[in-house]
Amino acid sequence: MLPEQLKTIPYFQDLDARALEGIRANAFEMRLQKGHVLFTEGEPAQAMYVIQSGKVKIFKLSPDGREQILRIAEAGDCFNEVPIFDGGPNPANAQAVEPAALWGIRRDGMRRLVEEHPAIAIGFLKAFAGKLRYFTRKVEDLSFRSVTSRVAKFLLEMAEDDGRGGLRLKQQFTQQEIASVVGTAREMIGRAFKALEKEGAIKLDRHQVIIVSRAAMIRLL
Repeated sequence: MLPEQLKTIPYFQDLDARALEGIRANAFEMRLQKGHVLFTEGEPAQAMYVIQSGKVKIFKLSPDGREQILRIAEAGDCFNEVPIFDGGPNPANAQAVEPAALWGIRRDGMRRLVEEHPAIAIGFLKAFAGKLRYFTRKVEDLSFRSVTSRVAKFLLEMAEDDGRGGLRLKQQFTQQEIASVVGTAREMIGRAFKALEKEGAIKLDRHQVIIVSRAAMIRLL
């Protein structure tokens, strides 16, 4: 991991060269194949991780095996930072949803660096504040939005400009994957798709979702 790469990570943006070198010296690289489980909830935490490329889903499992995806971490994102500070186990599960390259920073090394460089602690506080806002919005969505509204919001978040003034999804998701993100049963996603299609927001084509109208999607939020 190079210092300029570290600078792209929110926790480390304001650090001086000495602090960046300390982090680099404590980092290790690893690669995951699609489907590889990096760690499971409740295990002793070994490290925090930064994604170099690929995607990793962070999720919880209910006692009966139902999955709730907390987030899908992408390049530049960090995860599993909490155990560095509270000394507890992994708070969730992590699994590669596509081939991924990661940097890891072991807990003991990261704790020592935080004690030696207060600026690192400030960086963590800023990033933790952002994640607290994210999960507060997620709780709000689960509590107050309808399933159709949550699906519309998810599709908009996963969309990008198509270069012609419209939107396209960065990737296609199965109904089960969307259900796991928005916190509902898979059959409810089919109903939400039908409602969005009826409103002229999306079109379904051979199991693919095509966003037809950004304005119609926004009306349903």
